[in-house]
Amino acid sequence: MAEDKLFNYYERQDILPTFANFKSSAELAAYAGARRELFANKLMLPTRLFRDAEVLEFGPDSGENAVVFASWGANMTLAEPHKQAHARIRAYFSHFAQTARLGELVSSDVEGFRSDRRFDIVDAEGFIYTIQPSATWLGIFGQLLNPDGYAVVSYYERYGGFFELALKAIHAAGKALSGLPPLETAKLLFEAKWNSIPHTRSFESWLMDVLENPFVRYRYFIDAAELCTTAHGLGFDIHSAWPSYHDSVDVYWHRKVLSGDEKLRRSVRHLERSRLSFLGGRKLYLVGKADAASAISALIERLVVDVDRLVEAPFGDSLPRVISSLASLREATRTTDIFADDAADIASITATLDSFHRIFGAIGQRDFSAVTTLTQSEPAFIDTWGQPTHFLVVRKRFEDE
Repeated sequence: MAEDKLFNYYERQDILPTFANFKSSAELAAYAGARRELFANKLMLPTRLFRDAEVLEFGPDSGENAVVFASWGANMTLAEPHKQAHARIRAYFSHFAQTARLGELVSSDVEGFRSDRRFDIVDAEGFIYTIQPSATWLGIFGQLLNPDGYAVVSYYERYGGFFELALKAIHAAGKALSGLPPLETAKLLFEAKWNSIPHTRSFESWLMDVLENPFVRYRYFIDAAELCTTAHGLGFDIHSAWPSYHDSVDVYWHRKVLSGDEKLRRSVRHLERSRLSFLGGRKLYLVGKADAASAISALIERLVVDVDRLVEAPFGDSLPRVISSLASLREATRTTDIFADDAADIASITATLDSFHRIFGAIGQRDFSAVTTLTQSEPAFIDTWGQPTHFLVVRKRFEDE
């Protein structure tokens, strides 16, 4: 059963999901460097923009990001509903000599926050997708931001989240076939995959954050094109995103001024051709005819919907459709015009889809031994994580724009 709010889920687990326990200036500096790379180079928000800016962060958890913003010169207002986090936040600000930059720290979620102040930047990372519909939080941000202010969010993108859903579906089937507890099942299925890349969190944390998290589901995932359209209608322009939501190869005279509607149209067209890239976590841009690109986009949509249904019914009616759709998408990647860095990327996504096709086929045969053999040994399965998390920056328009 899903929780009312994501923070309620973590309160019940009695943990702070992002607590990194930074103790030294060197640890904080290394983390700040990674944040600078994200904000300045990917999201086009130079750190000097934070100097003396009024920044409101929703859901800071234990406060690592907030301390970094403060170190860039921001005056911080923090809204964290998980009260257990407050002591950690204050300790961080004190330890790293940023207490003067911490203004208010309130126990509130996005929908419950009240303030007569206006802010230059609103930041909400890692949870905002659980507040539905997106117009709810975009509307709140619009009321809190100064004109020309920025809102920064990260969220689960609908098609980028396919492999997260597939792992949850495999885990659900594994639990049913093995009769083992969630952690034991997950280690049998995914420990080789987990150990293939470095992590700052434990396997147990990943189990809770993804495999058992009731909010990692299709109904909460957001389609990037729909989000951009909603934001545009509520008075925002798209400033930047990662992956990029602007057509980076678009060319026109620098003095030509596109209307907001035209900018949105071009972004939506670009995003529809990017669904396979988002799913695969690499450049796999659909450059063929519009009808062919739309057919693959529709196939990906059906696949994501069906694999989500397997989380609750791992041997249900959607299983044959998932197996069939994986085979169809695998074949489509071989025959469709795709812009990639090189042929190896196309071969890689084809191999990945093939490995998932075999894994779900083994689930259909109720063969847990075959499933674990595949998940423990298939390089394409082990190496692929997709692109579930997207970052988006929107700018509040002036009324006369």
